[in-house]
Amino acid sequence: MSTWKSTVARVLLKSLTVPFAFLIVLVLIVLFAAVFINPQIQAEQNLARSSLLLAPPPPLREPLTLKIVTYNVADAYLFTGNREERMRAIAAKLVELDADLVGLQESFVQADRNILLSVLAGSKLHHHMLFPGATVGNGLLILSAFPIQEAFFHRYEHSNPWYKLWQGDWWAGKGVGLARVMLPNGAIIDFYNTHAQAGRGDPGNAAVRSGQMKELTDFIKESRLPGGLAFVVGDFNTRRGNMDLEYAVEHAGMQETMTLDSGIDQIFALNTPHYVHETLETIRIDGTTQGSRPEFFLSRAPSPSELWNAWHGKPGMTALSDHSGFMSTIRITPNAS
Repeated sequence: MSTWKSTVARVLLKSLTVPFAFLIVLVLIVLFAAVFINPQIQAEQNLARSSLLLAPPPPLREPLTLKIVTYNVADAYLFTGNREERMRAIAAKLVELDADLVGLQESFVQADRNILLSVLAGSKLHHHMLFPGATVGNGLLILSAFPIQEAFFHRYEHSNPWYKLWQGDWWAGKGVGLARVMLPNGAIIDFYNTHAQAGRGDPGNAAVRSGQMKELTDFIKESRLPGGLAFVVGDFNTRRGNMDLEYAVEHAGMQETMTLDSGIDQIFALNTPHYVHETLETIRIDGTTQGSRPEFFLSRAPSPSELWNAWHGKPGMTALSDHSGFMSTIRITPNAS
């Protein structure tokens, strides 16, 4: 009997040791990434290296019409499915729309970005800028019909805590990217793309996002070419009328350039006495494509059954994203006064 009991004890001890050891290893990996990997930012952050701030380019002298897009493409491991098919379809949609400047959010997966960029390589949107950094990357991608002369990035210091792994915002290293694009006459457009803290039903995240809107405002003021053309797009995770976004609108001089209610996805021009902005049209960008798996979009960690269905379920039609994209056609006229 004693031998039987000791055998059972050894089996139980072994069964407890394996998952405990796995948990310890997982914790160590998370801590290592939090301390040594996540703080890394490869994108340029030093505005002192901007040659254009020292020597402002010539102004735009003739009227110009631009098609400007913001689009959260929901491209992330574990949380979204049918990524390859969706990226091809999104790229084709941007070509069809004849967009000039595009700010994408949640473009996290490098292989999928490569697919999207390969489709766009033969289009006018063949200029692009990434802002690499943090553990999984901030997911910001700017596409442009015009050459990009400079690019800078500001990572938001305000973020939700690192240990909220199931939310992921801190691990993404959210922030705002700036690409300075040159028009054919030499004039420059400052194009900002941001993705702010998501709510996720967590009351603490609202305070984080308020801090981010103040950081966005400060970055715009520090980086913007004086009096020049500038646009700010992104997934703000907040709406017009909310105090956090209204702070940025007022203090950064943002002008609404959308003719429909877009919810949390926004396109703004930055006020300047030198130009008049007129929004001719805003359209919602939606669509579907054939997926190799069932439609799959989550904003939280998936359950085992959800993962099984996403990987092994029957193929079906899928939306291009769980967000609608938006495109505004904007007429810019130099101000004679």
